[in-house]
Amino acid sequence: MGINMPALMNENIRQLLILQDRDMKFTRLEDELESLDPERESAKRDSLKRQEVYDNAKQHLVQLEVRRKDLDNDVETKKEQINKYAQQQLETRKNEEYTALGREIDHVKEAISKIEDEELELLVEIDAYKPKIEEAKGIAEEAKAHEIATLSDFDEREKNIEKELESLEDERDSLIEKLDAKLVRHYEKLLETKSGNVVVGVDKGNCGGCHMKLQAQTLVDTKSGRDMVTCTNCGRLLYYTREMIMPDELAD
Repeated sequence: MGINMPALMNENIRQLLILQDRDMKFTRLEDELESLDPERESAKRDSLKRQEVYDNAKQHLVQLEVRRKDLDNDVETKKEQINKYAQQQLETRKNEEYTALGREIDHVKEAISKIEDEELELLVEIDAYKPKIEEAKGIAEEAKAHEIATLSDFDEREKNIEKELESLEDERDSLIEKLDAKLVRHYEKLLETKSGNVVVGVDKGNCGGCHMKLQAQTLVDTKSGRDMVTCTNCGRLLYYTREMIMPDELAD
């Protein structure tokens, strides 16, 4: 990432701005790296949820088929009862017993008719439900394919981020070697205690970090670029470029 800096800028500030830029990028990449695991889990959860819908749909169809089979068995059992009663009619010589058996046969036939009606309704329900299963299957397969592709993308992104982080660490070490150790300690302490940039420009006579008004001498020293200058309020390191707006009394 390039940084536009004037040729006359204090060299320490120049190097610190580059270091800060790399540190900010490093932090962004670390945040992105940390966000990958939750995103992975989200993709897995979505796929699992779609699969559960499909599995539940299949299980419901199995239950419907089991119920239909039970109804078939009930019909067969009752038909056997009819055959049994009919055989008993052939064997009896008593009119009352014959008539009673006939009534039993009628009752069983009526029960069979009700079962067959229920079975017909169940078959209609099964036929209507099968397309829903196919739809759930398609959605589950798409979600699984999306999960696989997403996880693959995340794995690739993770590798790239780790390479970038390693490169930034090497560059950071190189930059630090060029800076005064005391200045680096001050910079790193600011990183630990402040949010955002810790090497900031002057903004209309105010600190670009805490936005408090800077003393006149601080502005003069910052503008001269000869020494490192800090904000007396927040401790951030200050720098000045000609593009920045200074109070009228300090402007060129």
